[in-house]
Amino acid sequence: MPALAATCALLCASSARADEFTYNPPGVLTPGSGTGRMDNTVYAPGMRFPIESAPAFANSQVWGNGGSEGPGGGQCDIENFSYPWWDNYCETRSWDMPLCPSGIGHQGQDIRAATCEKNVHWVVSAEAGTVTNIGSYSVYITADNGTRYDYLHMGSVQVSVGQDVAKGEHIGKVSNEFGGTPTSVHMHFNLRQNVQGVGTVYVPTYLSLVTSYQALIGPPVEPAQGALDDITCDTISGWAASPAYSDIAIEARLYFDGEKGDGATVGHPILADFARAECGTTGACDNGFEVGPPLSLFDGLDHAVRSYASDGTPVAPELVGSPKTMNCSFELPAGVRRKISGEEAKSAWKLSTFWDETGVSAGVLGSMTEGAALDDKPRVVVSATDASKIWIVDSGVRRAAVDVRSARAWELSPIGAEALSDAELAAIPEGAPLRPRPIVLRGPEGDLWLVDDGDVTSPQGAGAGDALGPDGDGPGADDEGCDCSTAGGARGDLRFVGLLVGLAAVVGRRARKQRAR
Repeated sequence: MPALAATCALLCASSARADEFTYNPPGVLTPGSGTGRMDNTVYAPGMRFPIESAPAFANSQVWGNGGSEGPGGGQCDIENFSYPWWDNYCETRSWDMPLCPSGIGHQGQDIRAATCEKNVHWVVSAEAGTVTNIGSYSVYITADNGTRYDYLHMGSVQVSVGQDVAKGEHIGKVSNEFGGTPTSVHMHFNLRQNVQGVGTVYVPTYLSLVTSYQALIGPPVEPAQGALDDITCDTISGWAASPAYSDIAIEARLYFDGEKGDGATVGHPILADFARAECGTTGACDNGFEVGPPLSLFDGLDHAVRSYASDGTPVAPELVGSPKTMNCSFELPAGVRRKISGEEAKSAWKLSTFWDETGVSAGVLGSMTEGAALDDKPRVVVSATDASKIWIVDSGVRRAAVDVRSARAWELSPIGAEALSDAELAAIPEGAPLRPRPIVLRGPEGDLWLVDDGDVTSPQGAGAGDALGPDGDGPGADDEGCDCSTAGGARGDLRFVGLLVGLAAVVGRRARKQRAR
């Protein structure tokens, strides 16, 4: 029987090509194999699927047929070469993994090629880059943006350290190399990136693989679409959505005074997951984006703003209404100036030179009252029973963001936050809400100051000002903290790592099935 199963895996796997490509939602692991991370972020948009030809099958090596924790059988059983795909990022392991619910787990995704044969199926570079390391069973390729792509267990390695490789270039073949101890025939794939507030870590690979596989097998995915609706000195707003992945929030990428592909301008990803107050027939109602314009450009000059829809496929069309022009002058808000001790403290508070900072004269600084100095590092606390409730402890009080947009502007995240019980939280008084966005003043000597309330200990502090959140509601903090359970980052390279409340419905209905034909 094992021989028959192996023969079927070798000869019959191509039948999966004719079936519908289906996949379980991100974070749904093989039963009994651990707790996954429900994260709908495409961390490597536009990458090439790392195995040259379809079909391929993402699933667990350890909990699959023939695995040490599996149901029995052999690694070549047809069950391992069938859809649906299964995520196995965060599968039970002992490696430190800050983004996994348990803090430990599997670092990436196991992928089987079309058949169980080793040293037959080519592995290709998912992105252009430089080979930065080759181990006994691993090849690391680092792209220009700093993302590291790891390929494990290959045979017939074709590259060497220091070599520049093109996207799609052959780098090895799917095999079972494991430092002299054979493993099952598969390719283990990792993505390693810098995550704001966490550091350089292994990030989920699953949806990057799903979208790149869909691009590989076709049919051609209808390009993403959207619009850059409006730019004011308070908000840049619009919408972006993918017809092919209607229940996954995609990114709009903003370019200031440049455009995509010019080699000089940075694209800033903004997750399009806000409900749009006035939607009608002009676009997807749950795929809006809003972000405050970058304060570094509040100089009274015209700045061109372009926006593109990025859904993880190579095509990223420019949005309708793009480009638009931004022309804003900085107006000093009421409040005091709080000393930021230096660049290290600014980084600890996740304050952005581009988004949050503007230069002012000594006279402007002299017109403001100096308040209490800012702590060198914020203390971020989260409810142990509800990770969507997050505060910054400042001057002995808890300060919450007034809405999701504000939470993103301050880059609040439960990852790395200190979990406190209800009793511990109640022992810390509620203070003034955080202002809708950070405002950092840079003096002529390079000195840094945060504009804030004069008394942050009062729950009725000026905190929110008169700003409106993305849902049109005014300010208002309560004793519950900010419900910061959102799906993605609002600016820069941040991938916001709050809880994915909206994803729960997706997990229940397997709605992300995509056709392979």
